[in-house]
Amino acid sequence: MAKKNERAARHAIIVDMNDFLMDYAAAKLGAQPDLAQQVAAAAQPDLTGLDTLLKDDGVGRRTKYLDVAAGFLRDEADADEADTPHDFTADSEALAHEAITYLAQHAKDFDRWEEA
Repeated sequence: MAKKNERAARHAIIVDMNDFLMDYAAAKLGAQPDLAQQVAAAAQPDLTGLDTLLKDDGVGRRTKYLDVAAGFLRDEADADEADTPHDFTADSEALAHEAITYLAQHAKDFDRWEEA
């Protein structure tokens, strides 16, 4: 049961990360019908492509993606009460790549984000 809860929590944070990023992208670029595809394409193969698209010197990538991922991972580590050291930078990058892949695969869902 714990693994199922972990998967659900990870999925929820991925959706939240993409929601935050899409809100930010819409504020920077204006709401567009294919904004999620543009964002996902810019972040492939390297998340720093978001910096160019959003013209923000990495603010969106760091605050709307990597920092959110790191916060989630820290919370998960605290919940596990593990005393082992964690590399949240590498893990945050990995979670961000997982999230951008999810965005690319579900772009239409995130292009309808404003309708909800």
